[in-house]
This record gives sequence, C-alpha cells and structure tokens, in this order.
Amino acid sequence: MMNVNNSLLKPETVIVNGVNVENESPENCNFQMASALEAGKSRLIHILSQFPVTALWLFQRYEKHEENTFKSEQAASALTDSLAEIKNAYLQASLSFSGRGFGDDVDTDEKQHLTELLQAFPFSFNDLFALTDLIIHAFKNRDRCYQSAENYPDLVIKRLEASPRQSKLNHDDIIASMHAGQFDQRFLFLSAADMQRRVKDIVVAERLWLKSRQSLAEANSGLVLFIANQYKCGFLDFDDLVQEGQTGLLRAIDKYDHRLGFQFSTYAAYWVRQAMSRALSRCERVVRVPCEQVANIHKVLRAQNELLAKTGRAPSIRALAEYANIPDDQINAILSISQTAVSLENLEDDEDSLAPIDVLEQHIFTHPFKKIEQSDLKTWIAKAVKVLDPRELKVICCHFGINTGTEMTLQEIGAELNLTRERVRQIQVKALNKMKLSYGKQLMSFL
Repeated sequence: MMNVNNSLLKPETVIVNGVNVENESPENCNFQMASALEAGKSRLIHILSQFPVTALWLFQRYEKHEENTFKSEQAASALTDSLAEIKNAYLQASLSFSGRGFGDDVDTDEKQHLTELLQAFPFSFNDLFALTDLIIHAFKNRDRCYQSAENYPDLVIKRLEASPRQSKLNHDDIIASMHAGQFDQRFLFLSAADMQRRVKDIVVAERLWLKSRQSLAEANSGLVLFIANQYKCGFLDFDDLVQEGQTGLLRAIDKYDHRLGFQFSTYAAYWVRQAMSRALSRCERVVRVPCEQVANIHKVLRAQNELLAKTGRAPSIRALAEYANIPDDQINAILSISQTAVSLENLEDDEDSLAPIDVLEQHIFTHPFKKIEQSDLKTWIAKAVKVLDPRELKVICCHFGINTGTEMTLQEIGAELNLTRERVRQIQVKALNKMKLSYGKQLMSFL
C-alpha cells in the first residue's frame, strides 16, 4: 500500500491579522480579531486627535449638519458635555497658538489637553471615516506637502491617489469655511513636516482598522446565514435578508467591547436579528408600523393564540389585557393596526372570480330597492291622508312636514288655526287613529 505523507492531508493554515484561525476556537478568534480591531481604532483616534481640525469638524458634525443620533437622554447629555469641554479646550489652544505658535516638536499644555479630550470622545465609524478623508484631502491640496509623497510606501501612495470617498460633508466647503473664518492652517493641520509624518501613520492605522473590521465580519458571516434561514419565509428574499443581517453585524462590530468578556457571537446575534426583524416590519405592510408597535402586535397575537388554545374560544379584550398585561385601550389600538391591507381589485387571472370590490356595498348612488320602498311609502301615505277631514289633514301635514318640507310644533299649529295646543294634540291623536284603522298594516310594514 502506498504511504501518504500526513502533512499533505492537513488543510492550509489560515492566518487573519496574525490569528491562526485553523487552530483557534471561533470565539477565541473573534476575541483576538476584536482586540486587533480595537488596537487599530485606538491608534487611528490617537493620530487624528493630534490635529485640532478634528475638534472643529466635530462642531460642524454634531452642532450644524446633523441631529443628535444618541437616543437616550443620558448619552445625549454626556455627548453635549464632552463637546463643551472640547470646544473650551479648542479655544484655549487657538489663543495659545496665536500668541506664540507651536514648535515642530513641542506642544503647549492647552493643545495637549485638547488632544486628551479628543482621544476620549466616542467617535463613530462615520466620524473616523470622514475625518480621515478630510485630513488626506487637505494634505493633497496643501502647498509643498503632496509633492514629497514620492518617498512614501506603495500602500500610502495608493491610498493618497485613490479617489475621494462619498461623504455627507463636502470637504472643499469645510476647508473653504475654515479659510473664511481666518483659521490658521498650521494650527488646524499642524506644520508641513508634522503633517507629512502623521498622514503616513493615518493611512497605516486606517488600513489596520478597516482590515480587522472586514476580517471579523467575514469570520462571522456564517452567523448571518444561519439566522437568515430562520426568517426566510417572510416578505424578503433570502439575499435581502442576508444584506440586512450584514448591516446588523457591522453595527455589532462597531459597538462590541471585547474587554467586557462577553462572547461576540451572542452579542452580534442580537443586532443581526434586530436588523432582519426591522427590515421585515418595513416590508410586510402597505402602511409602515413603528418597530415598537410591531413587538406589541406580536405579543398580543401570541397571547391571543395561547388563550384560544387553552379555552377553545376567541378571548375577549379584557382577557387579552389581563393575560398580556396591557391596558384595554392599547389592546384595541394594537388590534386595529395589526390588520393587513387587502386589495379591492381582483389579482387573480380568473375573470369569473369575484374581487372584494364586487361584494362591497356602495353608498354613492341610491339602491334600487330603496327607491321602490320610498315610492311605495309615499303612495300609501297619500292614500292614508285622504280619510282625514281638512282640519285633521292640516294638523298632520304641518306637524310631520308632509308636502310642506318643514315641520311645525303643536303650539305653532294652534296659533295658525286659532286653537290651543291641547286641542291640536287631540286632533292629531284622532287623525292618527283614523289612519291606523284604515292603512295601519300597510304603513307598519315599512318600519
């Protein structure tokens, strides 16, 4: 028998950012990749914090161009306080620079304090993404800076020569507003020598950060596929579900803190499921229902099915409210918005089948049976009033508006006939009795 070298049967070892994926457990791989991601992000933030333009950009980002994206009041208050401290430190550093300027190697205490505050700021992915582009864009347009980039590594040159990324903020407009505000370029973007050195570090740190982020997302793409299989019977295609799940996975990567000791897969599964469920709630109804109400709808419908299985009959509103621990008025509102929309037109190919619009009662034109009924009623009333004498006819027609169009009270009729109100009432009772004896059965059939 031929001997086979066991080394040829071993799969190829996969290394991701220095992590041996083949020999490590999945959670340990996630932990090490998250650690590398945090190191790259911290390094990038450390370098960006050296530029005072980062503080000026934060003011335009959170105070002018966009609304506060932090939903909780506590997070919004912390963000406001952090921006206030950064703004105060920025003004002090600007005054210090205008007084004596910064040296190439020596920073003032005010600028160092501003750098420390910027390093503690909770930058989002979009913040770091746009800030890196802004500083590279300024570097490429600064005099005698971009010409010296020929000695940079190929990685840095390729990043500098790449086309600018799409961003919500126009970098040319930002730089133009800085010049209009008479901001010193040496203060915002440091000296030419410092900027050349730090831009190279920014490109390297950005690549490490984005590469670690991509590696962590690729390593957990199977989790997205696994969860998408549980939602594939919904209103979205499987590919769309996977795409929505990937956005939730990236959101989990940006928010995950490996230092807390929790498993990344457990944390990411929550964000993936939330992204998929919210995408389904946006697509399953013609009129979009808020995500908070979708959860309440599922809770009420689940309680309704459980009560139906226990009791064998449809539960009442009060029983649903007690079982689901929701007030009665909210139960009524939830049940009303949980109804699905139905097309009035016939969506089937069969022309003989009836559409909902064919069986709905229309209220625009008078129904033919109602027209016949009204015509017959007028005929029997005309016959009934013929048995009355002139004074009784006058009282009945004036009081009920027959052939007059207006109804009169007994007092008004008595004033016109020079009779008391009681006498008019007696005449009316006598006239109605006559009509009842002659045509009572025919008139009662219309009631």
